Amino acid sequence: MISLHNLARLPSGTRAIIDTNIFVYWVANHPKFGPACRQVIQRVESGDLEAVVPPVVLNELLHRLMIGEVIDQGLAGSVPEAIVRLKEDSSVIPKLSVPWEVYNALPEMGFLLPEQEKGFTDLTYSLSRRFSLMAKDAAIISFAQMHRIQHIISNDRDFGRVPWITCWHP
Repeated sequence: MISLHNLARLPSGTRAIIDTNIFVYWVANHPKFGPACRQVIQRVESGDLEAVVPPVVLNELLHRLMIGEVIDQGLAGSVPEAIVRLKEDSSVIPKLSVPWEVYNALPEMGFLLPEQEKGFTDLTYSLSRRFSLMAKDAAIISFAQMHRIQHIISNDRDFGRVPWITCWHP
């Protein structure tokens, strides 16, 4: 059974994982989801929510922000072109600013960035198979289980297949 909840109803004091898409919608000022994601970020900054960002989310966020900035700078016209550009000309990477600014700002804004623990990979494989989750999603759920987190803020509806997770979406 898929259990999805409107983000506007997320109770104060909730401890939740923030998924990559929430950050991307916020940074990109997405026309549909941007306002709700901006509100979540503000709630974290004010201390109203306890937001946890697993390493797998940080890795994907870095990847997506790099691609987005390369496209925004006009160095590529599409995601595949941006990936090729970054791989063929790695000198572009240290010149980027958005990924580093966002990463450095997260702890200052109140986001918790814990490291992975022993047993993480085995649990990820197990949960991927059990709940039919893609690798990144299974890693997020593994992190949630290891840290006893029962909420996730995401626009990915696949998390609804995990019975002990409450998924809040914009």
